[in-house]
Amino acid sequence: MKHSMRRRCTSALLILSLAAAAFTGCSGKAKGVDAVSVGKAMQKEASSFPKLKVVTSEDKDADLNFTALCNYKYDRIASYYYAYSKDGTAPEIAVISLKEASDAASLMASLKDHVKNRQGTMQEYSPEQVEMMEGYILKHQGSAVTLVIGPQNAIVEKVFEKEVKGE
Repeated sequence: MKHSMRRRCTSALLILSLAAAAFTGCSGKAKGVDAVSVGKAMQKEASSFPKLKVVTSEDKDADLNFTALCNYKYDRIASYYYAYSKDGTAPEIAVISLKEASDAASLMASLKDHVKNRQGTMQEYSPEQVEMMEGYILKHQGSAVTLVIGPQNAIVEKVFEKEVKGE
């Protein structure tokens, strides 16, 4: 009798431990992609992009600089990399690592607003850039989100996929 009771208790504890581990793994917390290193790798492959100015979450005014990319709650961001054309043309590469993977949809909505605003600017000042703007790539993998606007979108997108695959 004691033996079967002990076995049931041990089984129950094992089941509870497994359940706790499963729920902990589904919390939505981001493992943490280093957006700066991913962004650098992406930009390295963007050889036909013009010279890009880079701002990152490592900069002194990181929260203020982030507003140039989108109007999203900065306290939800783990890290970011944003490279944009110095000469005012369309190309951009952005990588954002979120603290919570569940925030990806709302961040992507904010980035779509950024693209719409930039498209309006391009229509007004650089109509030849509009087609490039319309071919933008916006996607996420886990807690990492990327926006790519440029002549080599597919190549740069592949780098993003490769770099964040292990997240």
